[in-house]
Amino acid sequence: MRQDTLLGALESACARGGDRVALSFGDVRTTYRRLWEDANALGRAYRLLGVEPGARVVCHLANQPEYLVGLAGAWVCGAVHVGVDREFTPSELYRVVSLTGADALVCDVPPREPVPGVHVIVVGDAPAAYPCRTLEEMLALGRATRSEAGSEPAPGDPAMIFISSGTTGAPKATFGFHGNLSQRWQRLSGWLQFGSGDTHLAQLPLTHGFGLMMSFAALLGGGRVVLMSAFRASDALDTIAAERVTVFNGTPTHFRLALREQQRAARDIRSLRLSAGTAAAFPPSLVQAIWEELGTELVVMYGSSEGVGVATSERSDILLGSVGKPQPGAAKIIGLAGESLPPGAIGEIAFSRTVYPVRYWGQQTTTAPTDDELWFRSGDLGKIDEEGRLYVLGRLKHQIDRGGLKVDPVEVERALLALPDIADATVIGLPNEMLGEIICACVVPMSDTPPTLETLRWSLGTELASYKLPDELCVLTAIPRTSLGKVRADELRALIGRTLQKVAPSV
Repeated sequence: MRQDTLLGALESACARGGDRVALSFGDVRTTYRRLWEDANALGRAYRLLGVEPGARVVCHLANQPEYLVGLAGAWVCGAVHVGVDREFTPSELYRVVSLTGADALVCDVPPREPVPGVHVIVVGDAPAAYPCRTLEEMLALGRATRSEAGSEPAPGDPAMIFISSGTTGAPKATFGFHGNLSQRWQRLSGWLQFGSGDTHLAQLPLTHGFGLMMSFAALLGGGRVVLMSAFRASDALDTIAAERVTVFNGTPTHFRLALREQQRAARDIRSLRLSAGTAAAFPPSLVQAIWEELGTELVVMYGSSEGVGVATSERSDILLGSVGKPQPGAAKIIGLAGESLPPGAIGEIAFSRTVYPVRYWGQQTTTAPTDDELWFRSGDLGKIDEEGRLYVLGRLKHQIDRGGLKVDPVEVERALLALPDIADATVIGLPNEMLGEIICACVVPMSDTPPTLETLRWSLGTELASYKLPDELCVLTAIPRTSLGKVRADELRALIGRTLQKVAPSV
């Protein structure tokens, strides 16, 4: 099998891995050999059901071995894997199945009503009288046949569709291509020096690009992936200590919670050697704590489900707040009219589609590409300095309009998180009759003694202009977040008001 596709790269890794453990999940151990055998059996079973090359197979599972078997099994028969966050509701799942025209659905809890034309494969016991097959039945069916699974995918074929959150509006479906991802993920595995001696904690959802990328790169390096279906700092640290985990990845929130838990009850986590961070800014104080208290090197990555990205392991760049140096021609900063901006100027970060083949499900291609087809606009504010370092400064559309003055909530969040007594924080705009919007800071204190709004504003006064200071304060025991660390805005707004402190807003 060719080595320039994700399926070929996985086959090669499984051949090298043999009877070494590839996946750990509780007491379950799955070897590389078993992973490859099950994937092939599932792929053959799909073909017997009539799943053709190019068909979409939706996978609605938490982090567990069956997720990776389902992903690879789709590739074996030439199908496209569609990962859906396990936290999606039945209605959100149904929208994804309909949007992608899926032929099959792998899940642990099937939809309440059968989906016409869709083969439902259930992990575990099948509900009585429900028209579905269990995964074990599918594997037995595939093992019993000698027929070929299907056509081998080519580098230009789509391997997967990444689904954005479907909580507001229609979900966004982004293609990931076999050749592009195979090349980048193999290069990443080599750059991070992943090897057979590594044990990786996979608490980030495999349905998201970063979580899947890091777990797949781990397998390509021959390591062992310890799967966690949900993140709790205490469980993560216990697992790191018990399994001698060497690689632990996450968002700033994951690291802050882990640091707080380690301070509360220290574990032996000296096995850690490397961490990759993503999704938000890593202030110098957090970086220093990761280096010193977790005892691990840090790689900072920036990217999106569109497959664009950049990373750095340079300590000096990380302390400056940079996410790395994009390769020449791969990224630029653009103004409101789409014009290229000079070094140091702040604008929207854009990535070259010739380097990163960004394409969405249902998107039409043209023979004469427009400027939007040549450059992918990230929606993020940033700048590139004279040395080519990229800095991410916030989101274009998430600004708070406070009396006509624009406030970036990310800037306020960073200032809050730099305070020693704040374990976690987020900032949102709340409606106000006088100013249009006001700034609400939601914080989780490091100790049992929470800050007051007055002391918080005083502490931030030397870092932020007066109009950027919080008008309201909500103290919480935890900020509602997804498994990837994103704030659940609706849940957060429901909590606000119970313990709110306010000041009289002034222009």
